[in-house]
Amino acid sequence: MSQPHSQLQPLLEAVERLLEAHGTLQRENAELQGQLKQAEEALSQARQESQSALNLSTPTPPTPALTAHELDALVEEIDSCIALLKT
Repeated sequence: MSQPHSQLQPLLEAVERLLEAHGTLQRENAELQGQLKQAEEALSQARQESQSALNLSTPTPPTPALTAHELDALVEEIDSCIALLKT
């Protein structure tokens, strides 16, 4: 019986070391997952801030110039408004 016990003991010790290593790797994995989540949140925040800055710095396109016909119609409208104010 001594021989099977002596053969089994190194295996049990190896299994114990593997379980300890597994636990350590699980803890490290949990830490790294937390760091990854924080980094992703920071990246998302930076992207939002960058997008906001881009939206603020993008100039609005100028309004198109009035055509001669539209300008004449506007002048007539202004003249009629002035005439109504005078009466």
